[in-house]
Amino acid sequence: MANKVKYKRVPFDILGKSLFSFLFAELMSIWIVAIFTLFFLPTIIPSNFNWSGIATASGYSITIIITALLFSIVPAVILIVSFFRYKLLNYYRYLLTAPIFYSNLKGVASSRRGYWINQYFKMLLTAGVYFSCILLVVLLEVYAAAEKNSINGAFVIVIPVVSIVLVAVLMLLLVKSMYKEMEKEIKSKRRRR
Repeated sequence: MANKVKYKRVPFDILGKSLFSFLFAELMSIWIVAIFTLFFLPTIIPSNFNWSGIATASGYSITIIITALLFSIVPAVILIVSFFRYKLLNYYRYLLTAPIFYSNLKGVASSRRGYWINQYFKMLLTAGVYFSCILLVVLLEVYAAAEKNSINGAFVIVIPVVSIVLVAVLMLLLVKSMYKEMEKEIKSKRRRR
């Protein structure tokens, strides 16, 4: 028995398409920087730094490719999930869990569900763009540190940690705001009946 399609596909608006394109460009930039480093850095580069930013150990420059691979996981997953959002929602709903979002989506008029799905994924893309930008800056700082044998240790540790917390808080606030907007729409729909 085939799964019944519940959500009609609605394309992203200009903002959604721009966020998707920008995240893809950032992902490509991470790889361009990583490949660039293979050609312009020596084979042996500093790999560990103390809190003062002084190199304490060295390793092979190929580790920057491994770093780029690790940095690519989150943006790639966000791009794939955003691209296949309706297929995932219609057939593999258990892969995407956001209870607040789904509990209200059923109460929204079926003609507006695509709009709210796109709003949710635009928030996800926004978080991905912000996070990828931070990862790109960190990768560029690692590249610069490999060239000059010193790094701003606080920068490479503090900025990503603060960014992850900031993105998490921002996502929670945005989902809460979206939940309230959906509630208003559901209440107005009930009043019209």
